[in-house]
Amino acid sequence: MRGLFLQLAYGRVLLGKSLLGFEQGVIAQLRLLHPRNLERVLRRFGATIGPGARLYAPMHLHNAARSFANLTVGERCHLGRDLFLDLADGIRIGDRVTISMRVTILTHLDVGDSSWGERGYPPSQAPVVIEDDVYIGAGATILPGVRIGKGALVGAAALVRRDVPAGAKVGGVPARELESRR
Repeated sequence: MRGLFLQLAYGRVLLGKSLLGFEQGVIAQLRLLHPRNLERVLRRFGATIGPGARLYAPMHLHNAARSFANLTVGERCHLGRDLFLDLADGIRIGDRVTISMRVTILTHLDVGDSSWGERGYPPSQAPVVIEDDVYIGAGATILPGVRIGKGALVGAAALVRRDVPAGAKVGGVPARELESRR
């Protein structure tokens, strides 16, 4: 019986895409899906998900115009609840990465119509790379263009605006290196 409900939920996403388009029919449904269907939907629309990955809803994907092709998740990763992933540019997550609940990963900056654009903040975008064996604590924010090195740890609620070296432990706002195990 459970398998039937999973199939119906997956079918509802595909039907929603046909009727409502990608944004409302697919992205909106990611907030409600069972983990097994979440993975199926992401793969169906272009994301690369490695074997053994555990993904939990709700998941909020932003700037995924027609597909999730900018998202790559490695093997045996854990992506917690309430993630916000900005797919304006690529997000590559290595193997055995844990991303805790309520983490935000941004790949673009656009100040819109405000005067900040004239003051040196033009629209920009850059990919985010999270290498193997990384842990990211709850509520952390990763800004565009950041690379988090292999085996690094990002503390809860940290604001990561610069690259994190391999094996480093960072925390705070803005994130700074607390200790290293290189």
